[in-house]
Amino acid sequence: MNADAEEAARRLGLDEQARAWLDEAAGLEAPGGGPHLAPPSRAREALAPLGPARADEDEIAALWPDGSWPEELMWVVGRMYARLAADLAEGRTEWRDWPVLVHSADARVRCAMPVALTAAVPPVLAEHARWGVPAPVSAATLADIGRHLAQTRAMFGRVGLETATWAALHFRCGLYELGRLQYEPATVRWNAPQETPGLESESEPEPEPARGAPVLRLHIPADGPLDPEQVDASLARARGFFADCFGTDYRIASCSSWLLDPQLAEYLPESSNIIAFQRRFALVGEDAPGDGDVFRFVFGMPAVDVARAPRRSRLEKAAVEHLRAGRHWRVRTGWLRL
Repeated sequence: MNADAEEAARRLGLDEQARAWLDEAAGLEAPGGGPHLAPPSRAREALAPLGPARADEDEIAALWPDGSWPEELMWVVGRMYARLAADLAEGRTEWRDWPVLVHSADARVRCAMPVALTAAVPPVLAEHARWGVPAPVSAATLADIGRHLAQTRAMFGRVGLETATWAALHFRCGLYELGRLQYEPATVRWNAPQETPGLESESEPEPEPARGAPVLRLHIPADGPLDPEQVDASLARARGFFADCFGTDYRIASCSSWLLDPQLAEYLPESSNIIAFQRRFALVGEDAPGDGDVFRFVFGMPAVDVARAPRRSRLEKAAVEHLRAGRHWRVRTGWLRL
């Protein structure tokens, strides 16, 4: 293992996954000689593009590097910036796991990723401009980081960015937010027969997209109800946006989510926005465990804990009653034509 990575991990109390990540990033060249961080007096200005809530902005700004951060931690920030820059330059499309630092007792360690992200904002915006991405789309895309800072605080009661792997996707130009939905350029990965057509289909289902075909993976920000009109507006923008900016005509979109689990129809009314969203998709045969996702996104809880889960809304009651009956939620994959 690289000596700097080993020393940083030891002094900062990082786990084996973080040690391995730092070892891999140790030899990367950082553009411009390293991250150029804003001075403490401009910390809030640097954080603004990430869209943090006031509590997160206040705490990160108060902890901002001012010369007192340990040398090892500043080296970690530098490795994070170098990794972001390298993935952006390479046009990396595969997901890369990032260290989860939210359990560190040192709040500065937990803030290393948000600080590194602020240094990476200018090159990402420059890349967006090169492709002709409208400024409002850039702003909305990067501001998603603030949602995840807030989610981390809600789940763990502390500042940090538990979803660093997700955040890195934005900073290698791998995701764009268009209104209510987010889109990740990808290719069809499933290799299972189509199960059912979308419920709104009035004709025989069209042939399922071939494995390897271009597809936009849909992601759903935790940002209020899934209003059908907002979803319609977002889907209507997607194909033209990617064709105009990147020259690729994405004719289909896919979504892998617990929101597509047909079991939800047993508990939710026909008028539910979730049921309306499900009807847009033709499901494929594959699925995956979904209990953890339900507890994360419905209850804001990092682990399944039926005893502690509230039952205020119809959806919360359904999530708990389903598990109490000895059943389980599933993550389902579906697709639609744009």
